[in-house]
Amino acid sequence: MKCDDLQKIRSEWKRKGWSIPELRGGKQEWFSLVTELVQSIGTGVIPDINVTPALKTINTQYPWRNYVPFLKGVGLIQNHSGVLRLSEKGLVFLESESKTELATMLHDKYRLFGEVLGLISTEPKTIEVIDAELCRSYSLDWTNLNNTRRRLDWLEVLGLIQSVGNRKWGLTESGFEMLSNWILVMPEVIETDAVASEDSNIAPPPAIIGELLDKLKNDPFLHNKRNTYNVWVPSPNRIENLRTIIQFSIEKVSRSDLFKFVEDEFNLRASSVESMMPFLKADGLLEEVGRNIYVATAAAKEWCLSGNDLDFIRIIHAHKRFVGEMLAFAKHDAIRNDVYAEAKKYGLNTEKARWIMGFLLEAGLLEETQYLHIRTTPLGLQFVSELPLASEYPQASTNNDASCNTNDFDPINIQSSNEDIPLFELLSRAAIDPMAEGKASGVAFEEEIAAIFRYMGFDATRIGGPGNTDVVVRWKNDEGKVITAIIDGKSKSCGTVTHTDISDVAIETHKDNNEAEYVAIVGPNFGGDTIKNHARKKGFALITDSELIDIAKNSQMLGLSLCEISTMFKVPNGMMLLNELIANKKREMDIIALVISTFRQEQNAMDSLSARDLYFLLRNSELSPSLKELLSAFDILAKEEIGILTQIKKASSTENITYSIQGEKRCINHLRSLANAIEKGLT
Repeated sequence: MKCDDLQKIRSEWKRKGWSIPELRGGKQEWFSLVTELVQSIGTGVIPDINVTPALKTINTQYPWRNYVPFLKGVGLIQNHSGVLRLSEKGLVFLESESKTELATMLHDKYRLFGEVLGLISTEPKTIEVIDAELCRSYSLDWTNLNNTRRRLDWLEVLGLIQSVGNRKWGLTESGFEMLSNWILVMPEVIETDAVASEDSNIAPPPAIIGELLDKLKNDPFLHNKRNTYNVWVPSPNRIENLRTIIQFSIEKVSRSDLFKFVEDEFNLRASSVESMMPFLKADGLLEEVGRNIYVATAAAKEWCLSGNDLDFIRIIHAHKRFVGEMLAFAKHDAIRNDVYAEAKKYGLNTEKARWIMGFLLEAGLLEETQYLHIRTTPLGLQFVSELPLASEYPQASTNNDASCNTNDFDPINIQSSNEDIPLFELLSRAAIDPMAEGKASGVAFEEEIAAIFRYMGFDATRIGGPGNTDVVVRWKNDEGKVITAIIDGKSKSCGTVTHTDISDVAIETHKDNNEAEYVAIVGPNFGGDTIKNHARKKGFALITDSELIDIAKNSQMLGLSLCEISTMFKVPNGMMLLNELIANKKREMDIIALVISTFRQEQNAMDSLSARDLYFLLRNSELSPSLKELLSAFDILAKEEIGILTQIKKASSTENITYSIQGEKRCINHLRSLANAIEKGLT
């Protein structure tokens, strides 16, 4: 196969999505349902997606909004500000009403749709075997059969596979025909993608993305306007997940529809989606073109069209500080802490730098050379040579509008007190030095793990020794019941824990002996999919020492409860849920700081302000807080025990009650003295 053909196949693969959207209704009704929905839109536009269509093919019917994600995802329709119209592909399907046409559209839009046909073309296989081969061949970490089952269901509905007995699936005549017509992406093509991209010229940016970079190159002052805002994206595959969100917003979409799509697609709460919005807008991916009407920016549309992760990095480099600069800094290998220290010079704290680093790792521009070390890849070196970089550190303040100035109200720069730093350093050192502090193998690491949990407020004891677990952690849940978790510490001089380092039998015995509800393994890093898949199956949480330190720091800064912190023990999504919780709490603190900042700016001119006043003042800021979030912030700040906001004028509706700031210094001192008194009483 020619190099150009390979590159085209790789580009098409990157353009495709992973998850086929759900279609409400019974499986056997799907094709008829899609056909009838397309026919309905074909007879005239649908002005209100909250209306329920009158359908003949199914008994239980849902509003149009429930069908839009599938129809739009496959490419059958376009959604212009809530008005549905058929796309060009939709018009073709309306004309043909062909199962093979819809199958081809699914193959063109979603990864591993046609590839499943290739797996069972030689012999019939069960869903379990198909799923296992997909995961092994394409290095997937799917935790259940849902993704594979969705593909098989559609292949069956469209007449490309059939049951051949013994729970096995084989190809139909139509399946063999489609297999001969479709281009499939083999695992070796993906595996060689990174190597091939390093040896070939990087594709130039699309026109509009190129213009963003040219502006930055021609006007160095624009580097000062690059933001330092917080980042939060659903994990894993964060770049791919972002592209899915932006793809949904290619045409204008209402805020409510966008939120519902993201909530359903990634199983998130509305507050989590809310925390993503400032990042999406500040980093040039989404724009508000009307009140609560959003659309992907022209640059983001180019990225979705190209399917190239490098175009995404180009966009965020044009809008956010220390993106390309991180690649330049790490060209000779760098320790993560040195990278974080460099990021602070650009106004970014450790967490923000870690998010940028994660994007660069996913895009193949950075690599982890050893534990806590990163280096720019050959691809990254070539890529960064074409980026306009800041020649000096940007100014600390970059925005004259205080309502958008993140540096003025960013409470998330987590700085541990001096007495905490040795605790964190000791844990990091002991994680990669089994004989740390001159103690027996692993003892220091186990002791530091227990110390970290005590620092967070848990009852934690290092047990150790043969025949028992390393650390026992206890806390009370919201009902007052004592919950127990056992922790197996794995200190490894090589920096990586593998599946051979873990004994299920011993861990299960320790769990029973301690009547524990949870099990966690703490180590410097966990290598390979085998240990991760095995731990997920057994319900063991895998936690790195750096993750544990971050959680400990956040517990102090954000006042996390033990029940909230203990989310880390829940498998398989505990760490993701905890990160989501932390992001939400940080956003809450950001909004409170922004409210205070805005009051100080506007109070002299307006005497007093309501939540609704602030909503209109701040709706175009980077945070863009909702009215509900502002009401929550007002409620906290106006509480008697805090009292920094004083009510001035009553109103029939809560959002119209006005307040002013009074005695802010007294409030700060009061809260600080109260905290000191509580701390003194506990010592």
